[in-house]
Amino acid sequence: MRIGLLIYGEMETLSGGYLYNRKLVSYLRSQSDQVEIISLPPRNYWRHLGDNFNNACHQHIAAAKVDILIQDAMVHPSVVLLNRHLSQQLKIPIVTLVHLLSSFDHHPWYSRWFYHAIEQHYLKSVSGVIANSQTTLKQVSGLLNNQLPPHCIAVPAGDHFPDPSINLDAISQKVLAPGPLKILVVGNVIRRKGLHVLIKALGELSAADFQVTVAGRLDMEPDYVEEIQKLIQSAHLQNQVILKGPIQGQLLADLYQQHHLMVLPSAYESYGIVYVEAQQFGLPVIGTTAGAAKEIIKHGDNGYLIAVEDHQALANLLQQLHDDRELLLTLSRNALAAFERHPIWDESCEIFRQFVYARLKKQA
Repeated sequence: MRIGLLIYGEMETLSGGYLYNRKLVSYLRSQSDQVEIISLPPRNYWRHLGDNFNNACHQHIAAAKVDILIQDAMVHPSVVLLNRHLSQQLKIPIVTLVHLLSSFDHHPWYSRWFYHAIEQHYLKSVSGVIANSQTTLKQVSGLLNNQLPPHCIAVPAGDHFPDPSINLDAISQKVLAPGPLKILVVGNVIRRKGLHVLIKALGELSAADFQVTVAGRLDMEPDYVEEIQKLIQSAHLQNQVILKGPIQGQLLADLYQQHHLMVLPSAYESYGIVYVEAQQFGLPVIGTTAGAAKEIIKHGDNGYLIAVEDHQALANLLQQLHDDRELLLTLSRNALAAFERHPIWDESCEIFRQFVYARLKKQA
């Protein structure tokens, strides 16, 4: 089978969605499937809409000569009107892989309806949907007025690091050792990830009790990064909050091993691969009640869920975990157990593959 994967930009882009795409392509190729990456240049939303009215995008896809086209749903503005022509002229099924719906991102009230309408039209143009979580699938269903095309859920996994050989003794020694609570934030420094909520929470506490490391890109929202730097300075946390920039691979694994807890108080997460990554290293996670974090974090068992922007609730939890290391140890053990129950990449990718083969067989 020759599978096309339509994306924006480079496959090596640092984000959970692109990591998913890379793992998927690697697995499909390991199963002797041919995968053709079809990349469109990343531009702004309005210029992407223009792709529907020129031949370049159509020709680029047609030249790949694929049996089935998988579209990362982020490319929806470029193909929202083009898909029906592609499907008819190329006679191939088109399936969307939905990591995150733009309709549920933060837009001004006066433009929200527009993004909703575009994405709804796009979802009606495909013959199948693969969602990364129950939450995402529910949102797709809502946009389609509960008239879903054939669909499945293939959740992201977290087993892409070399075996960290984490054991309960090592976790106990780390957690119970005296010293500050070491907090890890893994996420690009953009407003949606909620780093400002954590910094405001730390402003309520004794700075000497906490150490924060932030691993994520600093170039995506420069104004927000500047706001974060000012918050850090005004709270006198320059020695407690370290912005390391993007970290990957073994260096990121090392950070997970060195910290006690991960905090990512996002305004919304369509899933949250980093939550699962943290659990592999025995780190409890504090997320929010918005989005799909609740599918991974069990409140009071392997982490906590707070309301969006509730920095006071976060401050209370951080103080409690700093003071009660036995509680932190229990959460850590439960986080490790939760990871053991989570699907691995091969399992999720096989669900994806079987769904794609079923769509292709139906088209034949």
